[in-house]
Amino acid sequence: MTEGETPELAELPDPALPDNRHGARQLALQALYWEASSPGDGERALGELGGQAGLSAPTCEFAAQLVGTVGRHGDELDQLVDGAASHWRQDRIARIDGIILRLALAEMLHCGTPARVAMDEAIELAKTYSGAKSYVFVNGVLDAVARQRGLPL
Repeated sequence: MTEGETPELAELPDPALPDNRHGARQLALQALYWEASSPGDGERALGELGGQAGLSAPTCEFAAQLVGTVGRHGDELDQLVDGAASHWRQDRIARIDGIILRLALAEMLHCGTPARVAMDEAIELAKTYSGAKSYVFVNGVLDAVARQRGLPL
C-alpha cells in the first residue's frame, strides 16, 4: 500500500483483546452483540471469540458470567434503562449502546462490581465500539440508575 491509499477492510489489524477483566468485558460485549443478531448463539459466540482471542480460562469465565447475568436479568435491565433514559425508547437506542448499558448494569447490580468501575468500563467500551458521543449517553444513563439505587459513586 502506498502513502495516501485507504487500506482495505481485510488489511486492517484486528485489535487483540487483553487477557484481563477489560478484555473479558470486550469479549462479553462481542458475544452479546452476536447473540442479539443470532438468538441462542451466546455460548457459541463466547467459545469461538474467546478461542480466537486466546484468552485465559479466568478471563473467559468472567466473560461467561457477565453474558449469563445479562441473559438472566435482561428484562429487569431493560426496565432500568427505560426508566433512566429519559426521552429515549429502547428502539431508538443504538443496539451496541443498549448492550453496553445492560452489561454495565448487570455487573454493578448482580456481580458485585463497584458502580464507578462498571461505569468507567462501559464508557471505555462505548468510546471503542460505538459512536463518537455515545459514551456521554451511556454515562448519563448509568449515573441515573446508580443514583436511583443509592449506589456509591
